[in-house]
Amino acid sequence: RRWYILALYSVLAGTQGSLWNTWGPISDSAKFVFGWRNSDIALLTNWGPIAYMVLAVPFSWLMDVKGLRLTVILAGFCVFAGAGIRCLTAFSLQAGTWLMNIGQLLNGAAGPVAMAAPPALSAAWFPHEQRTTATAIGITVGAILGAGSFLIGPLIICIRSSKCVLFMYHGYCGGVGGRLHLYMYMRTNQFAWTALIFLLILAYFPDKPPSPPTISASKDRLAFGSGVKQLLRNGRFWLVCVSYGILNGTLSSYGGLLDVNLSPHNITQVEAGWVGFYGSIAGGVSGIFVGRFSDMLGGHFKLTILVMTVGYIGSLLWLILMLYHNIVPFNTASMYASFLLLQVCALGSEPLFFELGVESTYPTAEGVTTCVLTWVNNFFGLLLLLVMMIPRIGTDWMGWATLGSGAAVIPLMLLFRERYGRLAVDTGKRK
Repeated sequence: RRWYILALYSVLAGTQGSLWNTWGPISDSAKFVFGWRNSDIALLTNWGPIAYMVLAVPFSWLMDVKGLRLTVILAGFCVFAGAGIRCLTAFSLQAGTWLMNIGQLLNGAAGPVAMAAPPALSAAWFPHEQRTTATAIGITVGAILGAGSFLIGPLIICIRSSKCVLFMYHGYCGGVGGRLHLYMYMRTNQFAWTALIFLLILAYFPDKPPSPPTISASKDRLAFGSGVKQLLRNGRFWLVCVSYGILNGTLSSYGGLLDVNLSPHNITQVEAGWVGFYGSIAGGVSGIFVGRFSDMLGGHFKLTILVMTVGYIGSLLWLILMLYHNIVPFNTASMYASFLLLQVCALGSEPLFFELGVESTYPTAEGVTTCVLTWVNNFFGLLLLLVMMIPRIGTDWMGWATLGSGAAVIPLMLLFRERYGRLAVDTGKRK
């Protein structure tokens, strides 16, 4: 049952991420058809972090006080409603921009659960020797499932007219615009998919199993208010939190606008879609592998994070020098290799940040800790996207900002002292 619960949650998180990433991969076509600017694409992407900033605390309270079932049901409904509103854009071009923004906002409202729930779910359902693996699956399977969002739009829109089914839209047929509306019309399939997920969650998604899988799972956590106060005073936690936020927050925004960043360098949105697709797959597999390896070690997350951060810095520097300054000769193989290595290091370390944060704050509830972690993540991602909305600012600066954020993680994590409070309770050994 625990693997079914984890799989159902992971599918929900992957679907939410896929819907969030609708517009970045097809930004060139969307700007051509709707007359949008880079700032409009950034706003559609920005609704995820904006909704997160507002709703992280309510969802954190809900997860802690009311349990996983109600929290995941509400998240599933938000994704379902957001997908439904987006379908209306196939019938009303005038209202399309408004409806797309509303749909993105509703989908973004599910972000606190899609991003922050894995450690709470793994703590409630899994034994300690599988906990980091389960957290990794909950986080990274979403990235693997969401990888298709980098491809579906560009492939539909950029396919040759002679090889595609033309879609009539108020007398407008064929061309980029017609295929863009075909793509939006296909959102009805996503709506049906989100409806199925929502019904499955309603049918069976309990808070926890009949008997706790670990000693720590049987013990009460601090009350919500007390947990938040302890969290705010925990300096060790903030070292982890800021490190995770600046590393993954800036990269997620950079990756969400991958086509915008690559198009000035004569890289088509289809090619950018393949880069994002393979990067998400590689990163997701890396996260699961690193999570399992860390479970076998029973700790030592700090060293693994430092090693992967060095790899992150090196691969991003390689990409920047190749794309923006021609210091490293450009070729397609190098572009793929650098971005894949970047995603492997970033997504591979993400579950470790979550588990290290939870271990550092025990007995604060897992949902409270991870909601704060991901709130900071979205804060840094939002900052990057807000700067992107400044007229004529360009895109080259985003790579250097993302690189600087990664470099800042090294001194922060060197200052961090490891403590595994929850694991010590479960194993009877001081970690």
